[in-house]
Amino acid sequence: MIAIIGGGISGLAAAYELARRNRPFTLFEATGRLGGLVRTEQDGGFTIEAGADSMLVQKRAAFELCEELGLVPHLLSVKVPRTAFVLHAGTLYPLPHGSLLGIPSTWGSLASYALLPPLARARVALEPLIRAAPAATDESLDDFVSRRFGSVFARRVAQPLLGGIHAGDVRQLSVRSLFPKLVEAERSDGVLRWARRTARARSAEGAFRSLPGGMSDLVTAIQRRLPADSIRCAHPVQSIEHHDGAWRISTAADATTARAVILACPAYVAGSLLAPIAPDAAALCQTVPYVSTVSVALAWTRAAVAHPLAGSGFVVARAASDTRITACTWVSSKWDHRAPAGQVLLRGYLGGEHDPAVVDMTDEEIITVVVRELSAILSITGAPLLARVSRWPRRGAQHTVGHLARIGELERALSRHQGVFVTGSGFRSIGIPDCIADGRAVAIEAGTFAYGH
Repeated sequence: MIAIIGGGISGLAAAYELARRNRPFTLFEATGRLGGLVRTEQDGGFTIEAGADSMLVQKRAAFELCEELGLVPHLLSVKVPRTAFVLHAGTLYPLPHGSLLGIPSTWGSLASYALLPPLARARVALEPLIRAAPAATDESLDDFVSRRFGSVFARRVAQPLLGGIHAGDVRQLSVRSLFPKLVEAERSDGVLRWARRTARARSAEGAFRSLPGGMSDLVTAIQRRLPADSIRCAHPVQSIEHHDGAWRISTAADATTARAVILACPAYVAGSLLAPIAPDAAALCQTVPYVSTVSVALAWTRAAVAHPLAGSGFVVARAASDTRITACTWVSSKWDHRAPAGQVLLRGYLGGEHDPAVVDMTDEEIITVVVRELSAILSITGAPLLARVSRWPRRGAQHTVGHLARIGELERALSRHQGVFVTGSGFRSIGIPDCIADGRAVAIEAGTFAYGH
């Protein structure tokens, strides 16, 4: 038997792969539900995501899993128009049509980039002339973007957009770990040319997909493929130890013996479990910082919102804004069937590296802040019809500069304790597709170790 500790999307992907290969396993999940950061709720005709609301199509692992699960015919595309905005100094500026990570894909879109003053646009145009950094260099997102596109682009685009994706500080986050395609692009023929090629090749249906009942549909579909007796929810693992050539997994209820262990949990949890048996690996796990975030789903009648909401939402350029929210998704404008007719569903985000205290506020305090700020930005009148707060304390892994090198050290340390593997967002994965790909790959590796073929 192989033990999987953690029932988020990485642990579920590992379990699915083991089940597909007829490898016996037991999955231990500390909470009462599977899915981790994927959680969807239904309320009065509203589909409310507490965590991730979509998956990136260009990373094929999630799409391929959906094919295997029979979900592809049900996948939803983002509604048109897909315009995203940046809130800067109280004004919502649209990102150029066809831009990629905020990088303009045509000279025309650069020329009309209203968020950037003329000199900043000229600096972006010089990007193809900038020399690439040495191949082994890891640098922060801020350093990379400032070097390639200039400091104004870094402050007005990279910080809210790239930093916002990870709720982190662009001055600390690793470009090589989080956006390896940008690093590859600068070493070939430049990032602007890469953005142009990628935008041309991108599907007319857009880069993201979701499911009719929300992303929890994916969790449900995976769970249906797993043996019911292999899942133990509300079973936090207290310790793992090597015993008589196998691994002993102890919970408050009992102990189980496994041939291999897959740690599909936050890095700090993995570190706590590894500390008695592999202190060197445990110490490396504890170097991965985590941030806390909050999201708030809010609904109004369409008549109460004066803004046209023609797009997918906005991110906030913090240096030029005094709002506490970091972003807002216009959920009912982005996806079909997320709100009843005549009503709108919005989702505001707070917290992260710059605002860790928000997770300790009461629901009422959080709702008050978000309603006040969104009402001013989007010209909303009246109280919301629905308000739902979702908290994610210490769940956002931060891949800071040097992350890949530290994970390489961790893998070497674990190789000295054969039969223990790690997977999840604290290690090699970013986003649902990467977590699926890594979880399945680790399951194959663990199965080969445990059973030899």
